[in-house]
Amino acid sequence: MDLYTVRKQLNMGIPLTNIRLKVTDYARVSTDHLEQKKSLQNQVEHFEQYIKENPNWIYVPGYVDDGITGTSDIKRDNFMKMIEDARLGKFDLIITKEISRFSRNTLDSIKYTRELLSFGVAVLFVNDNINTALPDSELRLTIMASMAQDEIRRLSERVKFGMNRAIERGEILGNDMLYGYKKDKNTGKLNIIEEEAKVVRKIYELYAIEELSLSKIAKTLNNENTYAKKKWCISTISRMIENPKYKGYYCAKKSEIVDYMSKKIKYFEKKDWIIYEDKKRISPIVDEKLWERANIRLKLRKKAFSERKKDKSIYKNRYLYSAKIYCAEHNTVFHRRKFRKNKKDITWVCSEYLKNGKTTCDSPNIRESELDAIFKELISKLQIDFNEVTQMLMNYYKHLEIDTGIDERILELEKQTKGIYAKKDKILELSLQGSLSNSEFYERNNSFNEKLKSLKNDLNNLKLEKEKIKSSNNKTKELFNILKSKVNSKSTVNKIISSLLDYILVSKMNNDKNNMELNIFLLYKENDQSKKLQPILRNSYEFKRGYDTQGTKRYKVYYQVNCYFCL
Repeated sequence: MDLYTVRKQLNMGIPLTNIRLKVTDYARVSTDHLEQKKSLQNQVEHFEQYIKENPNWIYVPGYVDDGITGTSDIKRDNFMKMIEDARLGKFDLIITKEISRFSRNTLDSIKYTRELLSFGVAVLFVNDNINTALPDSELRLTIMASMAQDEIRRLSERVKFGMNRAIERGEILGNDMLYGYKKDKNTGKLNIIEEEAKVVRKIYELYAIEELSLSKIAKTLNNENTYAKKKWCISTISRMIENPKYKGYYCAKKSEIVDYMSKKIKYFEKKDWIIYEDKKRISPIVDEKLWERANIRLKLRKKAFSERKKDKSIYKNRYLYSAKIYCAEHNTVFHRRKFRKNKKDITWVCSEYLKNGKTTCDSPNIRESELDAIFKELISKLQIDFNEVTQMLMNYYKHLEIDTGIDERILELEKQTKGIYAKKDKILELSLQGSLSNSEFYERNNSFNEKLKSLKNDLNNLKLEKEKIKSSNNKTKELFNILKSKVNSKSTVNKIISSLLDYILVSKMNNDKNNMELNIFLLYKENDQSKKLQPILRNSYEFKRGYDTQGTKRYKVYYQVNCYFCL
């Protein structure tokens, strides 16, 4: 749109409908209720018909955001696509119902209409009778947008006031999405869905009685496909265990929205929650003792985790390369992260990049698998002969009895067997107390019996294997193979790397993140540590990642590896 020409025509009294334009429309509703769905459909059909009936207008398919709030433009994918298409000149005019459909944020309304005008695109707000192609539109737009923004503020305050009054009356808030319950719309009571309640009880039993971790419980439930809507995760299970409703208690005021625009939520501490027993309206799914037992364990584990997190020294040697990779540009440590697309591989990333993004640090990321390969090559260059090490150990250990690790495995299986018997005793005690029904007791007991049968079978096989090895006439060969596998194992190689590696300095070469330089500093532990260590370059070579099979540069990454000995 030539804004100057259009404004001149409008000032001359020529109607907008008589001007040749490419026209589209934008429609939005903030909820996915049926009534709103119908309103949205009516908006779309009305504007499409309105545009097509005008012979001077060229219809461009419209943009729709369904069930998305107008307080945040970022979440409105089609709105943002419309802005981008406007920049590309795909249309000249946008028709929308009213300002509140466009945005309920005054600043956003002005920002986007100004941005659209810079692209030569005007907006016509039908109900508000505002055409941004006209010079006086911004004043009216500001007034109307401010009114729309204030309306949502008042609506937010009314909702908050209503919720607080409902809490005072003891009404159970929320919808019927709480797993294990169905809310009665007439009485407001939470009635148990028995099929889901069985899963809830199982979660509490697995956590409190069998003392499984949250991750193992999630894995177990996902393998059993107990949740059709989505996958179980640690946070979901943790919140379920903490929820007092499962023991028949009313609970409210756990959080509150602080600001209606930013949607910032204030989460209150448990001591500030409104909580009391209400088994008449909330049918308990689990026994109070079982609930308390599960929550005591959860609280202790969270406290232990928090203490470990505060003690940073625990994480310093958590992984092989922890606190040993540094960014040459910022002198900051690299942190370990998983790839999004390939979770099997690990990447090490500069902490400055993780905090502030690539605008502050453009250091290359290092794949752990490539670091391992680089050190494997480096060890070979250091002439560490694993076969020679194996032969030395062979000469030393050949007079000893072969240690295949069977004794440790037998002890571990016996320990597991004792643990199963202890759990059988626990569920028997709970059954006698009435905390477990007969059917639940038999189900758990049969499961334990199956595990015991499997463990006993493994124990017998291991004992037979141990006898077979003892009677073998070829102990020397077996010993050599065992030692060779141990010496060449990844754990042994990692111990060598850990004992030698002081630190790695990472930098880009020629300002290209696909070409990086690794300065690896190795330390001889037997040296006098009181003396200043001088790094001496011993090896320098190139390591390449991948091949040009994909036809893209990202598969061609080069490492210039410089190895220094600190002597």
